Amino acid sequence: MYDEIFQQGCYDGLDLGDAPTVLDAGGNIGMFALYIKSRYPDAEVHSFEPMPNNIALFRKNVELHGLSDVTLHETALGSAPEAGVEFSFFPLLPANSTRYPEIKEGPKAQMAEQHGDLAEEFYTAEKVTVDVERIAAFFPEDREIALLKVDVEGAEPDVLLGVDDAQWPRVRRVIAEVCDLDGQLERVCEILRGHGFEVTPERAPLTEAADQYYMVRAVRA
Repeated sequence: MYDEIFQQGCYDGLDLGDAPTVLDAGGNIGMFALYIKSRYPDAEVHSFEPMPNNIALFRKNVELHGLSDVTLHETALGSAPEAGVEFSFFPLLPANSTRYPEIKEGPKAQMAEQHGDLAEEFYTAEKVTVDVERIAAFFPEDREIALLKVDVEGAEPDVLLGVDDAQWPRVRRVIAEVCDLDGQLERVCEILRGHGFEVTPERAPLTEAADQYYMVRAVRA
């Protein structure tokens, strides 16, 4: 994760201004929040993470690095509020934890080809029950959103549909990591184009074509 964000620069090339407001859907252990604060010290970051293990490490990273203006919301995000939704948490691959474990069958099969029985071990999931909220409920009312980052392992369209139509004009940029299964990539691109963005998909860093992972960059026209 560090290599992808800090070394490969999958979020480089942004110009977010002096004190941007950033929404981080899929906060994980806080690596993206650390990246944003390292480049924009006066940024206000709102991160969203539902997995208890990741939440504990996120808070520890914020403490260890002395970050301010970083708020962690302990919730999953979706197109509608839901209570008691089952997620799959992978203790050995926590960044892969997801509401839609079927998207992990491809990576699991690739690992099995290269490493045999290790794949079964790494992709053994624990079931975690969490609540889901719409991101619309957390939008600051008095400012623009310089960046909405979405990396939620298969739920990217759900998160985008959780933004109210009236809120979209205040979002300047979106970056989403998308696994292109069942037309997910085109669906994400269509949602963003429909809200006035110029959209550029490109293969995600540290992946191969067979992985079907893409970084979707969207800038308001």
